Amino acid sequence: MTATVYDFPREWYDLIVTQKFTLRSLSQVSGRPWAGGRNVAEPHVRLFTSEVTMAPQRDPVLQDMDAFFSRIKGPSGVLRLSNALRLAPWYDRNLSPTVATWSDSSLFTDGTGFANGFLPPEVFVATAAARGTNYIVLGGFPASITDVIRRGDLLEVKPNGIPGVIPHLYKAAFTCSSNSSGQVGIEIGPNLHGGIAAGDTVGLRYPSSLFRLADDTQGDIEGSGAGIGTFGFSVIEALDLVA
Repeated sequence: MTATVYDFPREWYDLIVTQKFTLRSLSQVSGRPWAGGRNVAEPHVRLFTSEVTMAPQRDPVLQDMDAFFSRIKGPSGVLRLSNALRLAPWYDRNLSPTVATWSDSSLFTDGTGFANGFLPPEVFVATAAARGTNYIVLGGFPASITDVIRRGDLLEVKPNGIPGVIPHLYKAAFTCSSNSSGQVGIEIGPNLHGGIAAGDTVGLRYPSSLFRLADDTQGDIEGSGAGIGTFGFSVIEALDLVA
């Protein structure tokens, strides 16, 4: 049975006080009591985990959050979540955009204009790659841009342009630049959880993965008086969805 996916509302990212969002390696380690040191095997799996603390809230927002986590039904549901610190690539977060006007040189009524210079919110897979691959080639970037992807940037694969039904979030291992065709070759981690086809979409804005709540107590709200409540939650990437 396919699990129901619940998207963490985008307007709530601004209400996050602290968040750990870690690509964790789970390795097998054993002691070497007679020779010293340890035996360490390659990680059995690499997966994202996250721990979130929300800012104290009042109703109706607090009530909305309570209802949202009630619908997830503990670890049985699936939460689509992003890293609040990396909702866009570093290139965009570090950019001072130029401002463009309408064709008649006018601005919006609030005095603002169009922001130019950002990367596209989505690019595409230029070359198909098989499950287990740790190197992908993407297209659709502006041509010949230095450091267009910085190591640590997050990328979400969306097969056929649709958010996947398996975890498809990856972290760039190295900083890289686009070539004259707007293509970029990137080493990623973890390795691909599923094969990707040429033309598949890769999201650069709000890149997310699929998670399960760590247990049935996550998202429990604690009232602190004066109508204020606090809560947080921990999740682990839902690799059980990968066939």
